Amino acid sequence: MKTFYTLCLFLGAFVPAIAQNFNLKINEVVASNSTGQMDDFFDRDDWIEIFNPAGNPITNLAGYYISDNPLDLTKWQIPSSNAGVTTMLPNSFKAIWIDNDANQGEDHVDGFTLSVDGEFVILTAPNGTSIIDQIEFPESAPDISYGRVCDGCPEWMFFNNVTFEASNFEVQTNHSLLINEVQTVNNATIHDRENEYEQWFEIFNPNAFQVNLANYYLSVNGNPLQWRIAADNPGKTVIPSNGFKIIWCDEDVLDGATHSPFTLPLGGGTITLSSPDALIEFDAYPYSSIDADKSWGRQTDGASLSITFNAATPTMTNSLTFIEPAMLYINEILSANQTGITDEAGQLEDWFEIYNPNDFPVNIGGYYISDNPEIRNKWRVPVDFPDSVTIPANGWLLFWADDDTQQGVLHTNFKLRNNQEFLGIFGADGFSIADEISWEYIFPDQSLGRFTDGGSNWVQFSETTPKTSNNGSIVKVENLNDSDLRVFPNPTQDRLVFSRIVDVRIYTIDGQLIISENQVNVLDVQNWSNGIYLLKTSYGEVMRVVKF
Repeated sequence: MKTFYTLCLFLGAFVPAIAQNFNLKINEVVASNSTGQMDDFFDRDDWIEIFNPAGNPITNLAGYYISDNPLDLTKWQIPSSNAGVTTMLPNSFKAIWIDNDANQGEDHVDGFTLSVDGEFVILTAPNGTSIIDQIEFPESAPDISYGRVCDGCPEWMFFNNVTFEASNFEVQTNHSLLINEVQTVNNATIHDRENEYEQWFEIFNPNAFQVNLANYYLSVNGNPLQWRIAADNPGKTVIPSNGFKIIWCDEDVLDGATHSPFTLPLGGGTITLSSPDALIEFDAYPYSSIDADKSWGRQTDGASLSITFNAATPTMTNSLTFIEPAMLYINEILSANQTGITDEAGQLEDWFEIYNPNDFPVNIGGYYISDNPEIRNKWRVPVDFPDSVTIPANGWLLFWADDDTQQGVLHTNFKLRNNQEFLGIFGADGFSIADEISWEYIFPDQSLGRFTDGGSNWVQFSETTPKTSNNGSIVKVENLNDSDLRVFPNPTQDRLVFSRIVDVRIYTIDGQLIISENQVNVLDVQNWSNGIYLLKTSYGEVMRVVKF
C-alpha cells in the first residue's frame, strides 16, 4: 500500500487529471456498513467503489463529481488537494466513503450518505454535465453489497461477501439453519407488510454471523426444490446472527421474497430447507395439527424437542418473556419534512410523536420502535437517559426518524417513507404491541395524525403540531376518506374524467407537483409517463390514479 501511495504522489506531480475518462465504472455499493471495512478514522461508513478498467489511462479523480440526486449532478466534487489519494492506476479500485464528513479527507463526501432503502449514485465528469456512470441500487441490508457480477460488466447482483477495493466475487459460508416455529392458523398473531394475517413458519440462524436466505430452497410435503427464495431483496432475506426470519405461506410471491407459493396443510406436514446448491438439507421439520393462534416450535431455539406454544413468538426467541407495554399512541407523523421544524443539528428530518394518555409519566427507555411489522425490535429506545425518553402524563414526545442515532437518544436507526409505510411501538420484550399505523401516502410538509389526541380517526394536517396537542388546533384538517368525488377510468390511458368540476393538482408518487388546473372536469393524460400519480383537490381530497 505504501508503494502505491508513493507512486501516486509521484504521478500526481506530473500527470494532470484526465478530464473525462468515460470508462470509469461504479463497481460496488455498500449502503449499510455494520461490521465491514473501517476508514482511517475507525468508522464503518457507507462507501462506493470506482473501477478503472485495464487499458485505461492513469486517472486522477480530482474534479469529478459524485451525487445521489439526478437533479444535482455536482452535489460533491472530489478535491484536488492530494493526488496520492485520488489517482487511480489502470485495473485498480478506489473506495469513496459516503459519510457526509469531508473533513476526514479527499475520499470522504460532503452533504449526503446512502440509504439502505435504495437510491441513486452518480459519477459525473469534471465538466459537471457528462454522466460517466450511474446506478440506482435497490433496497439492501447491513453488510451486503450491490455490485457488478464481474468488474465493470453490465450485470449487477447482491454480494454476501463484500470486496472492498478488490474484484467482485461471491462465496458460500459454511453454517447451519433450523426451522424453529410454525403457525397454520394466524387470526391475530402477526401481520405482514400488506396488513394480512397469513400462515407462517420461522427460520432460526444460530451462527455468529448473518445469513442471507437468497437462493435457498424450501418445500412442504414434496420435492425439496419446490421453491427457491429470490435473490433480489436482501433487506427481506437476511437473518441476523442468532436471529429469526418469517416465511409467509400465502401463495403470493408478488408480495416479496419471503412470501412462498405454497400454503401449510392444516392437518400437518414436513417443511424442508435446503442449500442454494441443493446438496445440503439443513432441516426437515415435521408438525401436526395446530389450534388457531397457537404455534408448534422448538422448546428453546434450535432444540431437538418441540412443544405447543399458547402464545406464538414469530421473529423472537421461543423463550420470550412477554412484557405488556403501557398504553401509548402514535399521535402524529411527518414523513417528508421539507420546510418544517429542524432537529438539534438544524436538519429537516422525518419525525413522529408519541402521546401518553395516562395520568402518570411513562419512561419508554427499553421499548422498541420499528418501520417494519416483521422486525418489531428494529430500534431500541436508549435506557441511559431516562429524563429524555420519559413522556409526561397526558403529554407528548417527539422522535426523529433520520437513521442517525449518533445525534441523540431521540434519533432512530431508520427513516420513514411518505408512501406505503408502517410505524409501530412495541414493549420492552420487543414483541408486544403498544400501537401501530400504516399509510398509503402523506404529502410533503403535511402530517398524518389523530384528529384528537389518542382518538381513532386519522386525518392529514396541513399545519403540523409537533410536541403539542392535535385537539382544537387552528389547522386545516384534510380527511382522506370521506369524499363524494369519483375519477374514471382508473387506471387510464388517455384521459381522466371527474364526477364534478374541481381545482386539482397532480403529484408524482414522490411528491413532485407536475400539473395544476382550475375548474376542470376532464384531464388529458396521454403525454404522462406510465406510473402512479396522486391527485389532490382544493377541498383536500386525495386519491391515487394509474396511467398505463
